[in-house]
Amino acid sequence: MKWNTSTDDVTFFDSGQDLFEKMLKDIENAKTSIDVQFFIIRNDQISNRFYSLLAQKHAEGVEVRMLADWVGSFRYRKKWIKNRFPFFKMNHPRPPFFYHLQQRNHRKLLIIDQKIGYLGGFNLGEEYLGNDLKLGKWKDYHIRLTGEIARVFSQIFTTDWNKASLSYDRSFGEKEANAEDVNICVMTSEANSLEKSILSMLSSAKRSIEIGSPYFIPTKPVLQALVDARKRGVKITILLPEKGDHPITKAGAMPYLKKMQEIGVDTYLYMDGFFHGKVLFIDEEICDFGTGNFDQRSLLLNEEINVIVKKDHPLYQDARACFTHDLNTSKKLTLTWIKHQPLWMKLLTVISVPLRRFL
Repeated sequence: MKWNTSTDDVTFFDSGQDLFEKMLKDIENAKTSIDVQFFIIRNDQISNRFYSLLAQKHAEGVEVRMLADWVGSFRYRKKWIKNRFPFFKMNHPRPPFFYHLQQRNHRKLLIIDQKIGYLGGFNLGEEYLGNDLKLGKWKDYHIRLTGEIARVFSQIFTTDWNKASLSYDRSFGEKEANAEDVNICVMTSEANSLEKSILSMLSSAKRSIEIGSPYFIPTKPVLQALVDARKRGVKITILLPEKGDHPITKAGAMPYLKKMQEIGVDTYLYMDGFFHGKVLFIDEEICDFGTGNFDQRSLLLNEEINVIVKKDHPLYQDARACFTHDLNTSKKLTLTWIKHQPLWMKLLTVISVPLRRFL
C-alpha cells in the first residue's frame, strides 16, 4: 500500500548510540502513546533500558504496544517482559510450517504520540551499538520524522498489531495530507510488491542508479533490469559490506557481484565495520529509503516499509551526504577479489544456489 503524506522535521542517524539515546528521550517525554516495532530484539543492557522505560510509561498511563517478529526475535522470550506492557510476536509458525516461517515482518518503527516517527535499519540490541567483536562498528541508516507521516506510521503499526493480537482497538479515518503539503511517499510491501516498485524505478533510470545494501541477491527480473540499464548507458554504483554477518548471504551474492563486474558496474566494499544501510538513488533525483534489503527475501517475501522522496527533501540531502561519505571511505571491488575468495566460500556459493529466494 502507498500513502502520499507530509513531514516537518527530519533527523538522520548513522550511529546506534545517537539513535537510541534520542529514542529513549522521546519515549521518556511521551504523553499518550508509544508504538514500538523491531524485527530483532535482544535481552541485553541497551534493550532492557528500553523495556524498563516502556514499563514505567505504561504504569504512568501512556498506551504502550510493542511488536517483534517471531523468527527475527526467536531467542527472546515473552515472559522476560513480565507483563509490564502489551507485547506480541508476529508471524507465529503454523501449518504449512515451511511457508509460514518465511513470512517475516522486517519493519522497524517507533511512533510517539502519533507525532514523532522513526524508521530505518537498526534493530534493538548491543550489536547495533558496535559491541559485536566479530563485526566491529555497525553502520546503519535510520530517520526521525515529525508531521503527518507519524500518523501514517501509526496506522501501519496498528494494522500489524491487529494481526498479531487478533484485536481491532483503534480506527483511522481516510485523512490525507493537503496536496500542497505532500512531500513523501510511504510504501508497505509484502509478497513481490517491493520487487515491482524497484523494477519501476530501475527501468525509469536515465543517468544513474546507486544502491546501498548489506546484501546483494537480486531476483532475475531485477538483475535483468540492472543489465538493461547498463545497456542504456546508465552508471550503476553499489555499496556493500566487506564483512558478512551471515556467510551464506555473502556467498549467495558472489555470482551477482561477478556479473556486475562483467557489465561495468562500480561496486564498493565498506571496510570500517559492518554496513547495514538500505538506500536507493535514481538519477540523483529520487531516494528510496527504509527497511528493504536488495535481496530476494525482501523483494519477494518480507513485510517491509520504505519511504520515497525527491531531491529537494531534507531526507534526500542527509541520505546522499552519508552515502557519499561511506562510498568515499570504501574500497573498490575487483574480479581479483572475487577469484581469491577461500575455497569454503566458493563451495558455499554453490550450496546457496537453491536457497537464494530465502536469503
